[in-house]
Amino acid sequence: MRKSIFVTAAFVALGWSGAAAAHDVYAPYVEKGVFEVEARGQRLIGGAEDGEGEVSFEVGYGFTDRLHIGLVSEVEDEPGEERRAEAVGIEAIYEIGQIPGTGVDLGAYLEYEQRLHGESGVLEAKLLAARQFGPVEGLFNLIAEQPLTDRDGEGDWELGYAAQASVEAADDFEVGVQAIGGLGERGALGGRQQHWFGPMAEVELEHLPLPGELELQAAYLLPVSDGARDEADGQFRFAIEFERAF
Repeated sequence: MRKSIFVTAAFVALGWSGAAAAHDVYAPYVEKGVFEVEARGQRLIGGAEDGEGEVSFEVGYGFTDRLHIGLVSEVEDEPGEERRAEAVGIEAIYEIGQIPGTGVDLGAYLEYEQRLHGESGVLEAKLLAARQFGPVEGLFNLIAEQPLTDRDGEGDWELGYAAQASVEAADDFEVGVQAIGGLGERGALGGRQQHWFGPMAEVELEHLPLPGELELQAAYLLPVSDGARDEADGQFRFAIEFERAF
């Protein structure tokens, strides 16, 4: 039953997945012996890019209490075109630990993604940070992405961010806000970037027939910069994750 729930949700993801500013928010924590299957997607709503979407799938495992390694794939969905596999890759998350005296937990994320259809690979690195502020958990990711190509317009590190603040509203249910956007290129920060902000909710389902846990998250972000408003009126984002400890 749990498997059927996940597969159904994954196909819903393919139908409701946005590609602009497609950064996801990650926590800097790793659990040893935990197997994860995950789908994350975005879909742009309204505006010039209405209907453009993307969904990524990941299968990963916590090999130690600090190191998680996963295999990822991406599928793109553009209006008027067939959905197609866009990239495959491998990612690693390393839990660094807490900065003494600050309460800030740090982690590092590194991914190599090979774009398909004759395009280059992409290297992505993230600094992951988390801190508890009373009942509020704050997450912040600083993101750097480098296409491994000498094509015009793809030659330097592109910087961005993803952030989330959430509070537990009930048992296994959280509400909060998310923000994502771009920061520019190395040596040329700022400029006309996309920035998005809006509410999110997350629920964990633990008491299902099979061992494991299912986590569902949804967010709707509004454009808060001219660069984002040129793309769409909003974007729907979601994450579906099944995990089981072995």
